Amino acid sequence: MFAPKAVVLFGFSMSVAMAATADTFPTGNVFDLTVGVNSVYQPAIDAITGGIVTNPVGFTSVSDMFDGAKLSSLMKLNSSYTDSSPSVIRMGYRGLPALISTGTTPTIKFEIPAINLVQVFDTKPTRDGNLDDLNEYLKTSGNSLLDQMQKLLVKVSPVDPVAGNPNSLQSQMMMADFDRSFTQFASNIKEATGESNNLFGIGLSFGSFTQHGVTNNAMTIPLSYVFRSDIDPARQLTLYAPVTVSSVEGAKSYAVNFGASYRYPITDDWALTPGIGYGITGSSDLGAGAAMLALSVTSQYVIHRDGYDIGIGNALGTYRSQKFSAGDYSSDPGISNTVFRNGVLLSFPAMVYGKKMAYEFSFINTRFYGSDLYSENYNEIGVTLGTNRSANSSRSYLRAGFTYLQGQNDIRGYRLNVGYWF
Repeated sequence: MFAPKAVVLFGFSMSVAMAATADTFPTGNVFDLTVGVNSVYQPAIDAITGGIVTNPVGFTSVSDMFDGAKLSSLMKLNSSYTDSSPSVIRMGYRGLPALISTGTTPTIKFEIPAINLVQVFDTKPTRDGNLDDLNEYLKTSGNSLLDQMQKLLVKVSPVDPVAGNPNSLQSQMMMADFDRSFTQFASNIKEATGESNNLFGIGLSFGSFTQHGVTNNAMTIPLSYVFRSDIDPARQLTLYAPVTVSSVEGAKSYAVNFGASYRYPITDDWALTPGIGYGITGSSDLGAGAAMLALSVTSQYVIHRDGYDIGIGNALGTYRSQKFSAGDYSSDPGISNTVFRNGVLLSFPAMVYGKKMAYEFSFINTRFYGSDLYSENYNEIGVTLGTNRSANSSRSYLRAGFTYLQGQNDIRGYRLNVGYWF
């Protein structure tokens, strides 16, 4: 009834029928399906009423949901359903509806209310034949439909892998740009003496965030290599390639971000770090994929006091989706955001098990402007413990930290991270 290629395309299509409600995920899954016979759909309450209506059934992935939409599966979900019964099938993609409705005839109507899309298929003598026409329409409707869907997805979906939440590609790129340029070096940028060395960095980061009762987990391995100038070790070229695997109630997505940044000291206590990055994310489970280009510049300024340092970080970045191709499809949804990320960090030296270390406490605020996003601002409170990690002279350093994040639209969660540079 639905070819595999149509699954990805239709997966985009179903995601954005109306604004999220308090019952965004009625089954605890990001996908659900409801079948009503002799029923009607009430858009004001996002519900099927009248007749014989099943409870929503949850699915882990868009392909599983499509399997549930086949004739044999619908008859199991609602014993009153036949290939000639008047019906309404509500498909919830991340808690948002798209509709297939039928009468007693083979005609079917397909609707995506968010973009005022209504398509009727009635040229075939059977319902299966008209469903095949719907399938062909979804495969051949062109990139414009994909682009519309993905651009609206980042606005209405709290678990989109592209943008709009802390574990999305755009947010991960922005946070990593700032961390590399500010929190890793903010309290240690005074000029130092001694031989410098290049540094290889590896670590592990785990972020877990909850939106509307659904948990979004992400595991990141941040790989990097830092070239430090022999003439001035405070000048540093960093190449990086963090790899991320995310899971939303069993639906997997993957991302990688390649880039470079160059740290240029203006004074002993002030440095600027411009950076450029290119990221890719994809998920067959969530029916999503995108590429993104990032340009950013971060200012780090340190105020030294007896017994502690105060670091001030200010970043400005632009993050713009790029053409993304997968199989026969390519898309650029035109997602473009200017991001301001500002933070303050307090660093206190400490002796831990006889080793010189430092406790660091930070507060960071992030705001997005441009394309509409599900969550457009975050506040983060963090604490880190690490060894001396002078940007100029340290031959290796270790740090581990915890961050609590709260964002717009009741996004809450935490991030744990550990990193080692040697």
